[in-house]
Amino acid sequence: MVITKRHAEVLRKLYENSGEFSVEGWSDFDRETLWQLELAGIARPVGVNLYDLTFSGSILAEMIQEMVENGVIDIDSWKDSFRWIGSEIISMIRYSKSVNSEIRGVYKEELEKRGFSKDGKLTQYASTLDEIYETSHPRLVVNSSIAEALKKMPEGPGERKSLPVKGDDLLQLEAMRLIAFSVPRSDIYSLTGLGQQIKAALLKGFVVNDELILDELVLDTVAKVYQGRKISEAEREDLMERGIMGFSGELLPAADHLYLAWRIYREGPYEMTPSFQISEDEIKILKTIAELWKKNETNPEIYPDHKQIEKELSEDWNMKDYSIKLALYNLEGFDLIRSEEYHKGSKAVLVYNLTNYGKEVLEDRRGKESEISSTSVKAITMTKKEFASPNVEWYEKARKEGLVSDSAPTKSGKLYARLAVEVERKPLVTSLEMRVLRKIPYTSGIFLEDMNLTEEELIALEKLESKNLVEILPTEVVVLTKAGQMMKKALSGVPVGIGTPVTPIVIRLLQAIRKVGGTYVKENRIRIKPENWKAIEREVGVDPETFNDAMLLAKNAKYIGKDSVTEAGRMLLEAVDKLAEKEYPWVEF
Repeated sequence: MVITKRHAEVLRKLYENSGEFSVEGWSDFDRETLWQLELAGIARPVGVNLYDLTFSGSILAEMIQEMVENGVIDIDSWKDSFRWIGSEIISMIRYSKSVNSEIRGVYKEELEKRGFSKDGKLTQYASTLDEIYETSHPRLVVNSSIAEALKKMPEGPGERKSLPVKGDDLLQLEAMRLIAFSVPRSDIYSLTGLGQQIKAALLKGFVVNDELILDELVLDTVAKVYQGRKISEAEREDLMERGIMGFSGELLPAADHLYLAWRIYREGPYEMTPSFQISEDEIKILKTIAELWKKNETNPEIYPDHKQIEKELSEDWNMKDYSIKLALYNLEGFDLIRSEEYHKGSKAVLVYNLTNYGKEVLEDRRGKESEISSTSVKAITMTKKEFASPNVEWYEKARKEGLVSDSAPTKSGKLYARLAVEVERKPLVTSLEMRVLRKIPYTSGIFLEDMNLTEEELIALEKLESKNLVEILPTEVVVLTKAGQMMKKALSGVPVGIGTPVTPIVIRLLQAIRKVGGTYVKENRIRIKPENWKAIEREVGVDPETFNDAMLLAKNAKYIGKDSVTEAGRMLLEAVDKLAEKEYPWVEF
């Protein structure tokens, strides 16, 4: 949705007519403006040259009229280019709602001049606009002009000034929610998840020309095929003509993107902003594990256990307050390595193997051991949402780390954006991270500046974000994710003095108890039978010493009791289960 001076003037004109109105005799300029309002779900045709406002459009027009009459806005004084409403305004309002409608700094200034904040709080007009945005459903009509615009523009994130598309085409793209701009002043653009998938379909052979347009009905037909429903012969011929279906009835490459576009359009947009992080030292660990296994091929005395890894890295370790042991936990928490029991003669030790994800990261970082930050990764993943684009600082950081170049993710950027979604997290939570987690309110957000964090606590906060337990919004508001809320609750009873309240091994232990012991629904508990302990130990798959350490930690942290998993333990499992939930599978291009 985008409302500039021209849109506001047309809406006022429509409001004054009330009900159906004729646009016969309207100028081409006003008709184009009306078309953009139709695409945004604000106006609709009801006959030849006859239009009406939708329900959302009526509320918006009424709000504009009230704001003008009360002297809140003065449309006549606006410049033609002034963006009264755009994706960046919707973003600022929604981010502010997460912190009790409070707004600060430059974001406050931008909303105040639009009548959406006063005295540092959102106004009722802001709440009304948010409801309008939520209830209005845009149309989707991609003609040849819009198709060409999508094909030639990089998907972002990128600088707005570099956009090859201007004027009415750009306004149409935003009206259909195919593009979004950054807070506070729309300096950075990104195609939304919907926009990216339609662009991908066009690049993979989907045909749009003067005779064939992409609209909602085309997407519905594609969905029918994917869902196994029967389509008519006319629909089949249409799909073949558009480059979606082959002559033998097989779906062509563009189809996957159009089906995901249908899911986003009909079922709802992506809502999560998954992230990922790996430090320079952790990259060294991946490299060391691979090298030690290589040496093991000719010398069985060499293998990557904690002792030998530490020996290799002791003189080249930069994170003085973060031990190699913690880094190993963290890498396993991101599914980059897995610890396993390894038999050296009669002795059982704990060794580490790279997972397939770990091998991908090692290959990507070959010759470049620089870190990958949570901020840079989310600068890419957030673009899949409906109204979000990274702010300038996040974009610049992603460029500096090599994840974004020329207004599109690099090969590395796409890798870490994918890992942010795909990896199965069993997160490490240190006592420092637990302390930071406890500072964030359970149901509302908090301004970062109000948390009064030390430098080491700020680092811990970014680690929590990379684990998808918190989200730091572009307006510097910190909120707990659903998994973060569960994790905070699970950790509420952990005694002071436990250095690592949550480790991947403890999570594996609890998961093994649930699998072997089973959940008793009536009792709402996971029971542990004494005869099952051996099976549980085999399921965890670590050496006896590591297993016993995990048992001790689980008891001290109050995750398990005498014969069952406690409420805190069940909540920890629920947090991990929530982290494993996925949105629509992304179709890369």
